[in-house]
Amino acid sequence: MEEWVSVSFAQDQDGRSFRQTRRWSAMPKEEEAKPPPTLIERIEQSDPTLKELAGFGGYGYHRIATALRKNATITSFKLSNCQLGGDRDEGCIYLMQALIARRSNLKRISLARNFIGFNGAAAVANFIRASQDDPSIYHSIRLDLLQNCFGDEGARVIADAIAGGTTQDKAQTIVDIGLEKNRIGNEGLLYISNMLHENNTLHTLRLGKNDISYEGVMKSLVPVLKQNTTLRVLDLSGNRHIGDLGAAALAGVLSFNQTLETMILTKCSISEEGAKRLLQALYNYTSPSAVLEQSNHTLRELIVCQNPILSTSFVGHTTFLRDAIHWNQQGIASSRIYKLNSFLMSVHGPRFVHSTNVPIELIPKLVHKIWRIDKSIDAVYSYIRGMPEILEI
Repeated sequence: MEEWVSVSFAQDQDGRSFRQTRRWSAMPKEEEAKPPPTLIERIEQSDPTLKELAGFGGYGYHRIATALRKNATITSFKLSNCQLGGDRDEGCIYLMQALIARRSNLKRISLARNFIGFNGAAAVANFIRASQDDPSIYHSIRLDLLQNCFGDEGARVIADAIAGGTTQDKAQTIVDIGLEKNRIGNEGLLYISNMLHENNTLHTLRLGKNDISYEGVMKSLVPVLKQNTTLRVLDLSGNRHIGDLGAAALAGVLSFNQTLETMILTKCSISEEGAKRLLQALYNYTSPSAVLEQSNHTLRELIVCQNPILSTSFVGHTTFLRDAIHWNQQGIASSRIYKLNSFLMSVHGPRFVHSTNVPIELIPKLVHKIWRIDKSIDAVYSYIRGMPEILEI
């Protein structure tokens, strides 16, 4: 509440002067309510609460791209179904140019379902190169390009750009890329495989629902995976022409590659034959040395559902497949011991183990005990042979 005072001089009837004081107050006028800032204003003013841009809020990509050049707070762009493709991919080009100009750290860029073609893919590649060349910033980026249409040539320009990213460079690097549903065939897979040979930062590669066949897997991807030491997740789901030949080739990789942790092969037309090859790669029970040295001990998730592999003869193997994955989840050292125990107690194990009077349930305890002392299969065998005398059985 505001108060006012007024002082004046007046005369009475006798001509004497006196001071006259008046006081009054009034409620202050209410300030006019300001409208909330628009999306454009929040972007231009770098609103600290605006960390993620999900859609254009009814504005065109020109206005959004212009505003983004002044922004330094947004770290995540989820721009699915924003019509950035078409008309020579002008929307994608404008947006990538704005991201290059703003020079700030990013965590995620999703351009899914925009039907971006080759020109848009080239713009994305330019952004990747510009990010790598800026030593003033460093961040790992997840790039999602699901369901666009840039094909093999688009895969080529993007793969060439990613190939330059290394952990030694103080720059933004792509660590996770989604290229599902982009009409990528074996030619595009060749470019991507060459990228994996040079790049040492990418840990997740998603190539689901493309046109990749077993030939591309065998000729391009498998040789690189035998040497790659950074990729953790590989998604090839929905490539229906991979089949048993592709599954067998990937199984051969698992004996060499000890860094892959997740492999997704749903809807890849894998039958019982291909599934058995994958199982043997995880748990090679042909000999003790194969169990320990030729089995894969790092793959923690193998997804092969929605494939025609559930024949009657394979049902008995599904338990081994599940156990092998479970053992790998316990770590390499534990996985080796669990698989060795399983081998010794199975019908594939040495005959003398079954011919002794040692209770089969004691074998895991014996293996754990001797393995801590002497990590040798011969020492384990010797100990088991001597157990009947020790236990007086």
